[in-house]
Amino acid sequence: MNTLQAPPIANGRPKREGTIDPRPKKRIRLDDGTHAAIETRCADESTLLEVDILILDYLSYQSISACFASRRPRANLSLAVSLAHSLSMTDTFLALFQHRHDKYTLDAELRFRLLLLKLAALFTQRLTRNPSTPSPASLKRLRETNHARARDWLSTVTTHSLPFVLIDSTTVLPSPEDLERDRAHVLHSLDLPAEDEAYEDAYYGTADSVALLDLLPLFVQVSAARNAMMDPSGLTGAWMRMAAEFMLQAALEQYLVFGARGTEVIEDAFAWGLRAADGQRMEADGEEVDEVDDMFTDAVYETEVEGWADVKKAYLAEMIPPVNEAQAKSSKDTYLLHSSDNNTGVTSPAFHFISRLEMVAEKHPMAAFETKILGFLDALAQSIPEPVLVQLEKGQLDGMSKGNTQEFLRNCGSSVAHLVSATGKLKDFSAEVEE
Repeated sequence: MNTLQAPPIANGRPKREGTIDPRPKKRIRLDDGTHAAIETRCADESTLLEVDILILDYLSYQSISACFASRRPRANLSLAVSLAHSLSMTDTFLALFQHRHDKYTLDAELRFRLLLLKLAALFTQRLTRNPSTPSPASLKRLRETNHARARDWLSTVTTHSLPFVLIDSTTVLPSPEDLERDRAHVLHSLDLPAEDEAYEDAYYGTADSVALLDLLPLFVQVSAARNAMMDPSGLTGAWMRMAAEFMLQAALEQYLVFGARGTEVIEDAFAWGLRAADGQRMEADGEEVDEVDDMFTDAVYETEVEGWADVKKAYLAEMIPPVNEAQAKSSKDTYLLHSSDNNTGVTSPAFHFISRLEMVAEKHPMAAFETKILGFLDALAQSIPEPVLVQLEKGQLDGMSKGNTQEFLRNCGSSVAHLVSATGKLKDFSAEVEE
């Protein structure tokens, strides 16, 4: 029979079983030359760039998805919060990436995804004031750049197909009440509450809000960047009609919502096409953009791509009926309209410019246009491979079965550096196999 023993005594007191000694343990004294690892630990320099690219690509993809989700009907608050968080995280990491790798040139896919994110964020969030809203100073610089581009295009292109438009003090334009009504109508059609114009926090339609005209050059640039990645490249009739409607909607919004005056709105919106050889190239973020001009160029004849001028002219005619300069000068308030019966020209004296714009806006609803653009941007997002980290989340890498992917991950172990290196080798290997 075993003899029962009393529990060990600490400081003269028995210690109960199942209890924790309340006394703190002695802290181990570090040597003078020892420091906490958190102060000195850093990423492996040999794989830092590859890992940062993976992270930036992943964050950009997730933010684009959040932008689209924010404009879906009946989007709940959690999506809005997620969007703000995603955009903030991506913006912060992009700044870190540019600081770490300031001399690195992005590959075509990642550059395109970042451009698409910029357009998706500004387009989906343009109707309300939010953290992604550009500052007034940034908007001012953007508008000056866009206006200068249009002026250069108009000055170097001899046949730009822009009609003679006369809008002066005698032309009837929207009243403040008309503008408020049109703003409320647009917001309501897009499932957003109307703003009270009497309060200072009213946003949509003010000089501080992002307009479609501000986003038009970015839309063209994103389209051109994707077109440059295609072989063969070339504009389709569907894209031409969508781009021309974007220009039309941008001009309508300026007159009916922002209360613009003058003809510069129409010129800035529709001044797109093949640039003359001596013209100034479009710039974005301080760099010349060749893809835009290449997109409008016929690869065989090196002329403007066939069909673009006619499509643009057709959408322009909806706003400004064809009229020669002599007629316009002889009667400032007279426009040449087309009869719906026999398509002959009939003159309507004292025809109000604003009345025609309202008819065109009714024919091209803003809600239908936004749905079309969001669908196009979503298709662009899906037109390039998903980021590697997204593929890993789904358990299957492109070109591999799920089983092979799992085996690949087991071989990689938990080291991200090995994963990146092995992924790069797999891409090279798959390219060799395809050849």
